Amino acid sequence: MTDKPLRPQLNIRLDKNPSLLDDIKQAATDRNTSASEFVIDAIKSALGKPTTTTPTETPSLEGILAEVDKHLDAKLDERLGEFERRLLVQVRQYDRQPPPEKDRQVREESRQDSEEIKPEARPDYQELRDRILRSLTTGRGSFASTSPQYRAASKALDRFIAEIEVDLKE
Repeated sequence: MTDKPLRPQLNIRLDKNPSLLDDIKQAATDRNTSASEFVIDAIKSALGKPTTTTPTETPSLEGILAEVDKHLDAKLDERLGEFERRLLVQVRQYDRQPPPEKDRQVREESRQDSEEIKPEARPDYQELRDRILRSLTTGRGSFASTSPQYRAASKALDRFIAEIEVDLKE
């Protein structure tokens, strides 16, 4: 018998992926290799073994992200500019319109009402004080009504109410 070197073969049918053969041929042409060498290198790469051809240079992720950022910034600037233009048009239209007489009267009356504090509109400060002190004696973290914290809160509320009443009399 003759000692011929072994020539192992792998026959692959691409019945379910007929366009894959064209893609393999195109990729091999792009890398200046044969289709056979391209497939062998792909298999080696998948198995984690060193390949015989140098892989083509793929763009770095940072470069791609920079391009995406630029594109997004441009789109956002465009949308923001459009929004600002629309807002400016609306503001100008609003500024040109004189307010109706009724709205002007309502605004004037509400301004006068806020300047004059009517006695019947004042809240009952003692009732408010009692409600606050009651909340200190109930629930989690409550204080006894004889505790120094409760007494301090009571004195602070009394002083606060006295100052408010003095300010209202002036």
